[in-house]
Amino acid sequence: MISVEYSKSISEVLDILKHTDINDVNKISPKFMSFLEKNACKKYIPNLDHTKRIKDMKLNDKTIGLLLLIYYKFWCAPEEKQQFNQKLKINQDIYQEDLKKKYNPDNLFKK
Repeated sequence: MISVEYSKSISEVLDILKHTDINDVNKISPKFMSFLEKNACKKYIPNLDHTKRIKDMKLNDKTIGLLLLIYYKFWCAPEEKQQFNQKLKINQDIYQEDLKKKYNPDNLFKK
């Protein structure tokens, strides 16, 4: 079961896709599009200003995440995927290092 927040985000993504070039939308797998349509919030009507660029719209994190997923899985060139994966790895390494510093067992009980 998908949360209401995700359902609303899916509705926003579908609204954005309605205003996206049909050739790009056709690159998205039918199975994924069916998933989006099935799980969109039927009662929520997105009020997005399509005269703005996506980065200038006030979208929530879940909507942005879904758009990133679509971009990565269906629209990204192989070189872009490689760069994206490198950035993800760098961010994950930084995050893990921060966790090690914060929760290092040697330092936990010093205070």
